[in-house]
Amino acid sequence: RRTLAPLVQNAKPDSILSLRVLDPAMGSGAFLVAACRYLAGAYEIAVVRESGLSPSDISEADRAGFRRCVAQRCLYGVDINPMAVQLARLSLWLATLAADRPLTFLDHHLRTGNSLVGATFADVARQPPPGRRASRVQSAAMPLFAEMSDADIGIAIGIRQAIATEPGDTLDQVRAKERALASLHDAGSMLEKWTRVFDLWCSGWFQAGEERVALRTAFSSLVDEILTGRSGLNAGLAARLLGRSHAVAADQRFFHWELEFPEVFSATDGSPLSARGFDAVIGNPPWDTLRGDLGDQARRDQARRAASSLSDFARGSGTYALQSEGHANLYQLFLERVLSLVHANGRLGLVLPSGFAVDHGSAALRRAVLDRAHIDTLIGIENRDGVFPIHRGLKFLMVTATTGRRTTVLPCRFGVRRTEVFEQLPDVGPDPAAVPIPTPLVERISGPGLAIPELRTRDDLDVATQIALKIPALEDISGWHVHFGRELNVTEDRRHFTADRGLPVIEGKHVRPFEVAAASARFRITPERANRLPPARGAMARARLAYRDVASASNRLTLIAAIVPARVLTTHTLFCLKDDLDADSQHVLCGLFNSFVANYLVRLRVGTHVTTAIIGRLPVPRPARDAPEFSEMCALSRTLHREPSDRKTFARLHVLAATMYGISHDQLRHIVDTFPLIPAAERAAVMSGFAI
Repeated sequence: RRTLAPLVQNAKPDSILSLRVLDPAMGSGAFLVAACRYLAGAYEIAVVRESGLSPSDISEADRAGFRRCVAQRCLYGVDINPMAVQLARLSLWLATLAADRPLTFLDHHLRTGNSLVGATFADVARQPPPGRRASRVQSAAMPLFAEMSDADIGIAIGIRQAIATEPGDTLDQVRAKERALASLHDAGSMLEKWTRVFDLWCSGWFQAGEERVALRTAFSSLVDEILTGRSGLNAGLAARLLGRSHAVAADQRFFHWELEFPEVFSATDGSPLSARGFDAVIGNPPWDTLRGDLGDQARRDQARRAASSLSDFARGSGTYALQSEGHANLYQLFLERVLSLVHANGRLGLVLPSGFAVDHGSAALRRAVLDRAHIDTLIGIENRDGVFPIHRGLKFLMVTATTGRRTTVLPCRFGVRRTEVFEQLPDVGPDPAAVPIPTPLVERISGPGLAIPELRTRDDLDVATQIALKIPALEDISGWHVHFGRELNVTEDRRHFTADRGLPVIEGKHVRPFEVAAASARFRITPERANRLPPARGAMARARLAYRDVASASNRLTLIAAIVPARVLTTHTLFCLKDDLDADSQHVLCGLFNSFVANYLVRLRVGTHVTTAIIGRLPVPRPARDAPEFSEMCALSRTLHREPSDRKTFARLHVLAATMYGISHDQLRHIVDTFPLIPAAERAAVMSGFAI
């Protein structure tokens, strides 16, 4: 509703039937079925409004016809699983309630393919596979490239439009449409030839070693061979390379959007449309990380190869420009693909993992979405109550937006657990319960990564705004100007560890607020070995502040810090201070890290890891060394270092930290109340110690 309503509000019937709505990872078609029903309802309203009929004049048979028409004309879907595509076709047929008619012909709009891997005419002309982006394909067929493609695309569009608009109420009519669609892909047809060229281009990233090199070297000649039947290559070599390309394309199911749905991107004469792309893209793209480390060895090897090839394509083809250097997640690739498929002023409606809002790896993608689209719905959903049949710890987002203009204020609603909330949302207009977060505030809090803070209430917004405007971030030169990083890695450095000799190597689980359980370390390392490892060599001789990496906003505390003694080393589950900071200053910083206020601020952005990006942007007050607050915080922190269970001192530390942050009594009460696992007596002690 939120995605499609702005497109159909007060629209004429023909305008509604001209809409093109896509689900690029449709599964069995649930989103498309819902879109079919919604658009058919909107079409009925438009018909009644334009014709002067009354709603009672519309029969159930008419409504079934409306749904059937919408299904054939408006809805597009792609899925890599052929069975899912068949199920989607069946689901849409059932949604039309046309049991006395044959299966609605939807093959032209519901296609099997890999939405993420495909080529365009511009791609093929720009570079050979895999090659530098500056390269251009030098092929004898290229001078005819534009003319041939425009003519062929125009013919294909004419046939596809006839399939979409002509009746399909009898078995003979359906079979005629099947033959018409098949004719576009007959061997030797120009559309089939261009598909082979695009397959050839894509296959380079899914081959290795000599095969990849040979394909890149011979690419232009192979294009000539496909388009004209003439090339300077040895016939046997050409056949081998083309055969290999065909096999890879069939295995990977490459999907070339301009060829599969040409009417979405080109006019009937083959020229590019001024508004190229879909009117709306909806769906719930997969959330899998491209790692391939699950299952038995054979499955892991196959998954790794597939993940590596897709990563190669994403990074080298020029198709994707917003991905991070780390492990890509499929939802990130899908979201960037969606941005390229929807036209200006088109609509997006997607279910995304919560990591889109906060993960460092999504920073470029997040900035692009905020720059290119106006977000009008951003709802954070928690599954703690088991509303959805997925893990109860998962959090995800519902996002709707209009492309073509920037987001200046994010309408955020976080912590939703009940589906009734969705039914209360209006079809169009602002979400009345959303917290409006200005994007300049997001940048002030999160830096250029634009991680979206989880501000659930207006009180959260007021506290975050006040602190962000008054207190510099930890990494800022006007603040502490310090940085954190890792030392050793349990996996990569384990060969250097021993069980009973040398210096303790602690992990995150050995650190609690102000406390380091070095005696419980399961690993040790000799000083000689440690001196050979650069991160350890500089850390052995000094005590340094560290905090735990793995955490959650639902834990008792999220930011957990302590001073790690000299001659104790740490693994990758701890981040340690990298700057040369005196002991008193480190204790002040440790006290502030463990305070309710700092934990509250971290919880606004944390997923499952307290990353250095989060800590770098954490506002932390830095009092002058001769200020009373500096001396008292240092003393409190040192006391808790010796006596971590001293609750009275801990309560005073929380109060002092709130004072240093400039927090009012009511604001501190709000902050303390967001920590449900803190005992009531402890919360009361903090509040009673705060001077009103």
